[in-house]
Amino acid sequence: MNFPSSILAFLVALMAIVLTISSLPSSYSAHRAPPISFQTRMIHRSSPESPLYNPNVTPANLSRTAAIAAKTRRTYIARHKAGQSADGGDWAHAHAYTSPMTPFGLYQGEYIIRYSIGSDPPTETYGVPDTGSDLIWLQCLPCHRCYTQNIKYFDPAKSSSYSLISCNDELCTTNPHEHCEPPDRYCHYNLTYADESMTSGNLATETITFGDETSPSHMAQLYDMVIGCGHYNIDNREGNKSAIGPPGVVGLSWSSSSLLGQLAFNRFSYCASANQDPNAGHSLLKIGIPGALITGKETQTPLYSAPSGSYLVNVTDLMVDEERLNIPPALFRMGPKGRPGTIIDTGTTFSEFVPGAFNALVEYINAVQALQLQFPIKDSDFDLCFADISFAPKVTIMFENLNFELSKENTWEQIEPRKYCLAILRGDRINIIGMSQQKNVNVGYDLKNKVVSFKDMACPLMK
Repeated sequence: MNFPSSILAFLVALMAIVLTISSLPSSYSAHRAPPISFQTRMIHRSSPESPLYNPNVTPANLSRTAAIAAKTRRTYIARHKAGQSADGGDWAHAHAYTSPMTPFGLYQGEYIIRYSIGSDPPTETYGVPDTGSDLIWLQCLPCHRCYTQNIKYFDPAKSSSYSLISCNDELCTTNPHEHCEPPDRYCHYNLTYADESMTSGNLATETITFGDETSPSHMAQLYDMVIGCGHYNIDNREGNKSAIGPPGVVGLSWSSSSLLGQLAFNRFSYCASANQDPNAGHSLLKIGIPGALITGKETQTPLYSAPSGSYLVNVTDLMVDEERLNIPPALFRMGPKGRPGTIIDTGTTFSEFVPGAFNALVEYINAVQALQLQFPIKDSDFDLCFADISFAPKVTIMFENLNFELSKENTWEQIEPRKYCLAILRGDRINIIGMSQQKNVNVGYDLKNKVVSFKDMACPLMK
C-alpha cells in the first residue's frame, strides 16, 4: 500500500516521539514527559538571597577558605580518581565524589540553586549544583543527626508525593550508592565526602519544582525524581556548631542518576557573573533546549565522559603571554596507571594543575614579573602572590581545538588591599577547571554532540 508523503512523515514523527518517551528513565516514563527546558537561580553564597549569607564574611574570606578546602577536596578526588584501582586501570570502578557540601570553614562551593520539593505544600530548599556528583540529596526529618541549616528541613511525612523505593526496585539496584541488607525493606544510600563528611538516608521518589516564579514559562515540575533523603548527615566542622551548611547537593554529572540523566536532557549552561556586589542579583542555570546556550564552534572543545560521570576535557598546554610552556601533554590526559585527567567542576572554586604543569606556570609568571621588579610575597594558603599585578602576564589554557585566554579577574584573586594571589592552585594527581576561571564566561555543555563551549561575556545578573 502506498501512503502519501505527508502521512509517512507524520508516522515517522510519531514513532520518534514514542521511542523518545520509551527511552526515558523508568521514574519518568510512568508519569508524563519532562519539560523541554527550564532555568533556575544560580545564587552566590555571599548573596542575601542565599541561606548561607553571612554579612560578616567578605569575598576575601571566602577565597581563603576555598584555598584551604581545596587541599582536602583534591586529596579525596585523587584517592578515588579513575585509574586508581589496584592494577592501575582506568576509571572503571571509580566514583569521584568530592565534597561541595561542607559548610564554611571547609566548604568551597561558591554557588547554590533554589528549588522546591514535595507537595501539600512544597518545601523551598537549596542545593549545591555539582557537575562532579550524580545524586540529588538533601537533609530530611526526622534528623537522627543533621548539621545546621538556615531554612527548615524537608519533612517527607508531610508530602503526599514522597514514596520510598523498595530494595528490589530497579531504581535501587541500579543506583551506585544503594545499600540494602536484610532485614532492609527500603533502599538506603550512603555517601562519604572528602573531609569525612557524609550523608546517609533513604532513596525515594518525589516531585521537584525548578524555576523562578517571576518567569512561569521557565518553571518545571518534575515528577517521580529519585532523591536521597538524608537522615544522618555529618559535616565535620570540628565542633563549630554555629557554621551554616547548604541543605544538600544537586548532581549534574553525566550519570543516569543525576538531574540531567533522570530527565534524559543533554544540554545545560550557566553564566556566572564576576560582580562581587552581594546585592547585585543572581545568575541563571539553564537546562534543556532551547534554554541552554551553546556558543559557536570557535568556542568549543571536545567533551569526554568518565565512567563516574565526570566531565573531562583535553588540555594540551598552557601559554603565558604568547609563549607556550611546552608542558608534556601526558600531565593533562587521563590514562592508565593513575595518569591525571582534567575535569570541569562547578563544586570547586579555584582551578588546580598537577605539580609538573603548575610549577612550569609559576616559574614563568615569576620570571615575567621580575622584569617589572615585582617579586612574590608569602601567603600561607596561596602559592603565588604579588603586591602589584598591573603588568602581570596573560594566562591561556590551551584546550583541544580552543585557546581560552583568562581575564585578569579570572587569573588573580585579591586577598588583601595589596595582595593579589594566583587563582590557580597546585593540585595532586588530577587537573580541575574551577569556577574562578569560569566567571563572566558562558559555559555550555552539549552532551549529545560531546562538546563544551567557553565564551567570554558580561554575564547578566537578575533581580
